[in-house]
Amino acid sequence: MSDDMLRATVTTATHDLSNALGAVLNYTTFLAEDLARTGVAPEYLPHLQSAAERALTLVAGLTAALARDAERD
Repeated sequence: MSDDMLRATVTTATHDLSNALGAVLNYTTFLAEDLARTGVAPEYLPHLQSAAERALTLVAGLTAALARDAERD
């Protein structure tokens, strides 16, 4: 696989992963808001949100690395 093909594949994967993680974060926020109205607050929601946020940080790092690599070309 050429460098350009690898870069394109990773770029697409990071974009798709970022979108999926954004959806996870949004739906956990919706769920937390719904549960707050019922007085139930599951302890696992903050862990789920934190994990998705950490994954988004990793995706941002990959995206930045790709941008730096592209600038060198």
